[in-house]
Amino acid sequence: MDEDSDDKANTGSRPRNNNSRRRDKTKNNNIGNKGSKQQADVDQNDVSKSLRNQRAQPAKARNKNHNKSTPRSKNPLSDRKNNAKSKRSPKNDNFVYPRYAKLDQVLNRYNQKDPNLIRGTIRVLPGKDSMAFLTCDRGSLKQDVVLEGPQEQNRALHGDSVFVELLPLEGKDDEGSMDKRTEISENSSKQQQQHKETRGSEQKATESWWQDDEVQMGLWAPVVPIQRKKGISQEVTYSDDRNSQQRKGRVVYVISPKAMASEITPTEETKVPFRRIVGSVKRLHDGTTLLTSANKSLPQFRLSNSDAEKSNKSVDDAMFQAHYVYGSWHETFKWPPCTNVQQFGRACNVEDETLALLIDNQVDHGEFPASVLEECAQVVASGEYSNGTKSGWKPTPEMYKGRRDYRKRRIFTIDPTTAKDLDDALHIEELENGEIEIGVHIADVSHFVQPDSNIDIEARRRCTTVYLVDRTIPMLPRPLCEIACSLNENVERLAFSCVWRMNRDGNLVPGKNKVWYGRTVIQSCARLDYATAQNIIENKVGIGENEIDEELWPKSRRPTGCHTVDQVAADVRLMNEVAKARRSLRFRNGAIALNAVKLTFQLDGDRETPLLCKPYTIRDSNRLVEEYMLIANYLVAQRLITHSGGLACLRNHEAPLYTGLEKVAAISKEVLGFTFDISSSEAMQRSLNRLGRECQDELVLKCITEMLKLPMKAATYIAAGDFPDKAWAHFALNIPYYTHFTSPIRRYADVIVHRLLQATLDGEEAIQEFPFSQRDIGHFCERCNEKKEASRKAQDRSDVVFLALYLRRRPLKSQLGVVLSVGQKTFTVFVPELGISSLLYLDEHKDWIKFEPYEHLGKERRIKLERVAKHHDESWNQLVIKNFARVRVTCKCQDKPPINVKLAFEGPWVDSR
Repeated sequence: MDEDSDDKANTGSRPRNNNSRRRDKTKNNNIGNKGSKQQADVDQNDVSKSLRNQRAQPAKARNKNHNKSTPRSKNPLSDRKNNAKSKRSPKNDNFVYPRYAKLDQVLNRYNQKDPNLIRGTIRVLPGKDSMAFLTCDRGSLKQDVVLEGPQEQNRALHGDSVFVELLPLEGKDDEGSMDKRTEISENSSKQQQQHKETRGSEQKATESWWQDDEVQMGLWAPVVPIQRKKGISQEVTYSDDRNSQQRKGRVVYVISPKAMASEITPTEETKVPFRRIVGSVKRLHDGTTLLTSANKSLPQFRLSNSDAEKSNKSVDDAMFQAHYVYGSWHETFKWPPCTNVQQFGRACNVEDETLALLIDNQVDHGEFPASVLEECAQVVASGEYSNGTKSGWKPTPEMYKGRRDYRKRRIFTIDPTTAKDLDDALHIEELENGEIEIGVHIADVSHFVQPDSNIDIEARRRCTTVYLVDRTIPMLPRPLCEIACSLNENVERLAFSCVWRMNRDGNLVPGKNKVWYGRTVIQSCARLDYATAQNIIENKVGIGENEIDEELWPKSRRPTGCHTVDQVAADVRLMNEVAKARRSLRFRNGAIALNAVKLTFQLDGDRETPLLCKPYTIRDSNRLVEEYMLIANYLVAQRLITHSGGLACLRNHEAPLYTGLEKVAAISKEVLGFTFDISSSEAMQRSLNRLGRECQDELVLKCITEMLKLPMKAATYIAAGDFPDKAWAHFALNIPYYTHFTSPIRRYADVIVHRLLQATLDGEEAIQEFPFSQRDIGHFCERCNEKKEASRKAQDRSDVVFLALYLRRRPLKSQLGVVLSVGQKTFTVFVPELGISSLLYLDEHKDWIKFEPYEHLGKERRIKLERVAKHHDESWNQLVIKNFARVRVTCKCQDKPPINVKLAFEGPWVDSR
C-alpha cells in the first residue's frame, strides 16, 4: 500500500554553508600519530552503563562529583578553545578540530539536565561543508539545532549519535549560567517586554481551539481540547522565549554505535564498532587517495598508503568498500581514515549498486537470523493446514476467541498490482438511516509478534520495509508478511479493525458510539488493484454487462463466494463518491498536498534492465484508499490520547520554514506577478488552486509545487508525553493529532500503535502494565524516524540507479527543462518528462560556454551565458538563466562512478506548438 499523504511532505532543504573560513588547514592526515588520545571509541553500552551509574548516585554525590570534576567558568566554550590553543606545540601545529570532552563530564552535565547540553542524531545535508541539524532527544527545544559546518560537526558522521553543546545566542553574553545569560540592559529589557506584550496580544488574536472550527468539527469531530495557532510562525527575533529560537551548537562527543555483527553477515563478530563505507577511489595531485561515497551527506575518507597502492591497480569503474573505525578520526586529521579497503563491485552493475546504496543508508539488513526464522516458523505453524491438494494457513479456534466475526461481510483489498503483503482491507455499507458505515481492517501483526520476542527485536532493528525498484527488503520474515498476516483473498485472516459512520458529504457522524475498535476475523472476497478499481470508478466495467473484459477486470481479481461483481463495483463507486466529497472538504479546510513525483519502471525479464521509465500517476483509486486510511489513523490517534495519555505514539508534522516559503513567494511575485499567500496551509492551497486557474499553464503550477517542497519538514513519530499538545498537530493534514495504524506489516511504529490500542481496550490496568514506558516509546520513535528517512533515501537512490541505467541506453535529448533556482556556477533544472530536479554544472560546459553570474536589481541571481564556440547545431549566442526560464537539456547517465543522472545544457527552449 502506498504511503499516507503525510509521508510525502519532503524534508526541508536548507541553504548550504558556503563559508570557506573553516576549511581544513592540512593536506596530510598524519596517519600513525600515536601521541593523541582517542576520546570517541566508547561503546553505546558504556554510555548506557555510565548513565545508569550516574542515576544510581544520590543527588548530593552527583553534584559533588560534578563540581569537582567539571568546574564551571563564565564561558566554558571559550575556555576549551583557549586550552586547545594554549596546548599546541610545534608538533601539533596542524590542529583542525576541537578536542572532545571527557565522557564522565558529558554524562554529569547531561544527567543534571544542563540546558546547554543535548543529545540526538546528527543529520548532515548533502554537499561539501554543508550544515547539519540535530533534534533534541528530550524535546526541550522547539526547533532543530544547527551545526553550521565541519568545525561544529566536529568529526561526527551523518547518522551518528552525539552530544552537542549549545552556543550562546547571538548578541548575548557568553556566560555559563542561566542567571547571567538572562542579564540584559535596561533598554533591551524594555524592548523585550514590549515585544512580549505585542506577541501576547497577537497570540490571543490568532489562537483558538480546534473545536471552534465548524468545518473541522464536521470533518474530524475532535474530542481532545487542544488550542491551535492559525498561520505559519515567523522566527522569533527576541530571546524572551529561548527555546523557540533556532539554536546553534557544536558536537562535543560522538557516541560510538554498539559493537555488533555486520548486518550483511549477521554471524560475524566484531570487537571495535565500525561503519561500512562504499564508494569510488580518487587520487589527488599530492598523492592522497580518497574514497568518495555516493551518499553526499558523508565526507571523503582517506586511504592508507598500502590500501592506496592496491586500489591503483583496479579498473576505472571499480566500487570499493571500507571500514571507518569509530575513534580513529583524530582532531588533527583533515579526512577520516578508512581501513580494510576492498573492491567489491563495479559501477552500473545492478547488484553491486544496490548493495552499495543499502550500505550507504545503513539498511543493509541481510537475511533474518536463524533464531528469528525458527521463532517465525513456530508462530506460523499453529495455523498451517494441509488437506489433500490444498494447503495454507487459517486461524485456529483458539484465535477466534474475543474477536468480532466479519467473515461474511463484503470486504476487499485495493493495492498495487505487484503487492504481496496486503495489510489493509475495506468495507462499506449504506445503513437504513442514510448513514454510511466504513470499516478499515488491518492485519493483526501484534497477535503474532509479541513484545521483546526475537521477531520483535529484529523488527525493531529494521523498523520499516525497504522498497527498491527491483526488490523488497521486508521488516518481517516472509512467512508472516506474505502468508499469515497478509489479507489475501478467499482465506480467513486475523485483523484489527476500526469501524465508523459517515455522511455522503464526507463528514463524520459524531457521537460516542459511532466508532468501534477491536480485533476481528475477516475473509476478503476480492483482491483489486488500483487499475481495476479505476476502471470501475470510470464505469468501464462492472456496469451489469454479461461478459467481463479480462483486461479491465481480470478474473483473478473478481469476487468469489456469495458476493458478485456488481456488488463490489457498487461498493467501490460509493467509496469513491464519499471519498471525493471528503477530500474536497479537507482541502477547503486547510489541508495541503505537495505530492512527490514517484518514478515507475518496467523491467526486462532479468529484473535488471529498465525498458520503460515514467512518473507514476496518482488517480482517484489511490486517493480513495488514502482518504479512509487517514480517517482510521486519526481515530486511532484520538483513542490513544484519551486512554493512554503520554504513551500515545503519534505522528506530527511541523509547519514549514517560513524563510523558505518567503523565497518561493518572492519568486512568484517577481517572475509571474502572482501574489502567493504563505500565511497558512489553507492560504497556500488556495493560492495553488488560484494559480492553476489564472495561469493556465500546468507546468508553472508543477514548478511552484516543486519549489514549495523544499521548505517542508518531514513528518516524525513522537511519544505524546514528550511534547506539549500543540506540538501534536499535523500541518499538511491540518488536524490536531494523527498516528500510523494502517501498515504494521511494513512499519514498526504501527506495531506499537496496535499494542497500545489493544491495551486501551483491555482497560486501565493494561495501560499501567504496558511493557514499554513513555521513554521507551520515545526511543522507538527516534529509531523509526531514522530508519524511515534512511529507507526513503535508499528508495530514492534505487530510482536514480535504474533511471541512470535507462538513460545509459536511451539518452533523452532536447528535453524541456525549467530553471527552479540559480547559483554561481550551477542552476537547478526541473525536467517534467521525468518528474525530476537536478543540478546542471556550467563548469562542465566551459569548452563552448562562457558564463557570468550577477544580481538582477540587487536581489535576484541570474547567469549570463555566451556561446563562444561551435557546439553541434546550436545557433544561439547569448542567454540569461533566471527562475522559470525554459531551457533544452540532454538527460544522460554519468560516465564515472558513482552512477547518476547527468544533465547537459543545449540551449534555450523553443516551443514548437
